[in-house]
Amino acid sequence: MTLYLKYRPKDFESLVWQDFIKNTLRQAIIKDKLVWAYLFCWPRWTGKTSTARIFAKAINCINLKDGNPCGECEICQWVQNENLVDIVEIDAASYTGVDNIREIIEKAVFSPTRCKYKVYIIDEVHMLSKGAFNALLKILEEPPLHLKFILATTESHKIPETILSRCQRYDFKSITSIDLKQRLLYIAKEEGIKIDDESLEFITKQANGGLRNAISLFEQLVVNGEIQFERVIQNYGIPRSEIISNFYQKLISQDTTLISDFDAIASEYNLQLFFKELLFFIKEKLLEKIDSLSDVKAHIFLLENLEEAYLKSKNSFDGKTTFLVWIIKSIKNISFSANDIPSSPISTVHKTFVEKKVSLKESPPEIKNNPLPEISHDDLFDVFWDDNFWDIMPDTQESFEEIPVPKIIKEQKINVTNTTFHQEWFIQALKNLWAKWALTMSLRGSSLQFDEKNLIVFTKTKIAMKQISSSDNISLMTGALETMWFLNINIEIK
Repeated sequence: MTLYLKYRPKDFESLVWQDFIKNTLRQAIIKDKLVWAYLFCWPRWTGKTSTARIFAKAINCINLKDGNPCGECEICQWVQNENLVDIVEIDAASYTGVDNIREIIEKAVFSPTRCKYKVYIIDEVHMLSKGAFNALLKILEEPPLHLKFILATTESHKIPETILSRCQRYDFKSITSIDLKQRLLYIAKEEGIKIDDESLEFITKQANGGLRNAISLFEQLVVNGEIQFERVIQNYGIPRSEIISNFYQKLISQDTTLISDFDAIASEYNLQLFFKELLFFIKEKLLEKIDSLSDVKAHIFLLENLEEAYLKSKNSFDGKTTFLVWIIKSIKNISFSANDIPSSPISTVHKTFVEKKVSLKESPPEIKNNPLPEISHDDLFDVFWDDNFWDIMPDTQESFEEIPVPKIIKEQKINVTNTTFHQEWFIQALKNLWAKWALTMSLRGSSLQFDEKNLIVFTKTKIAMKQISSSDNISLMTGALETMWFLNINIEIK
């Protein structure tokens, strides 16, 4: 058995850090003030599912001890061995359909066989489909007295308001480094494992507030009953603090020799771990220099660009080049935005067309009195996006590139933020990346839905879906989203 499973909390006393939640739940059990639905939210690996299991065990325990499950009665033993049919745990990621929830409802109405309450624990509940949520809502509105639901999620914003309003919500917190260290030291003592302070500090940093991460890494680093930082450095390519400090000093002083040093760093260390440690180091320096405005600006510039480079490196063809570009940008104080990307000939022609269209609005009165017949936007796209139309329409990309490009004095600017998404801004960003005319027109004829994690494109024709779904265009759209500071967005075509 792995250490994580062996030391997984079995009662409220062994639950790490979530004091408010466990004390509130215990008082509810003692005073018999239970509700029918609970929602456990937020960070991964902070004990949501473990708390749900403990709570389910506690409300059915025969010999409660101050709101805590005894762990000795037959109910506690059955729950511990996962032999109790009255407590059902479901992974919503693989149980998403409306038929799955209807099956739960059909079984839920029957009384429990051995326990006081029948409990359904639904993990990652945000993965349920819209139909499944609607089916779940029905039983949450009129639940039987013997039925309890415990929902767990890391993305509560994806859960419908109708479900949220019927649950008692608890927001979990990331576990502090102090509590992580104490738990790891407890496990080390119980297992007879020696660990030095540097290794303990390294594990808690990498865990990022998650106990499961910390215990898994702890177990992975054990060699012959001990964890030595020297061995961790050798096996994982982790830089020493003096190496990080020297790198930082050259970065701040804008020493160009850092570029030549980078090859040696890349060959000797794990780049992901190296720059993650550097990010922590720069953050500490930022807090030390908080009273100096110029130092604060310099360190925030480094941190923002390093975080961007770190995220890009995970999906980059060459992560080494991504970090090298960051070093050069940092030394030269360069900051790029979507507006700094050169416009393509096509986007320039488009801007010229827009300017001419604006100038027509300023025509003399006699022209305005004789307007051309108006054609609605929908009528235009019904003809333009007919699949038969494209069978006889040649590719227009080359003809557009051959049009002489007039000199444009004033460039159109895009004003975007990392919290706002507009379809026109997205299309303009694509044009700045030299996107083909067929792609931008396909997007104009589609509906776009954006929720900060996913971009869903609802196409109206087969040709539009084929055009947008190509791998080259998906990559291009990802690049356009990144220039608008929307990172790691999942693109789905329907």
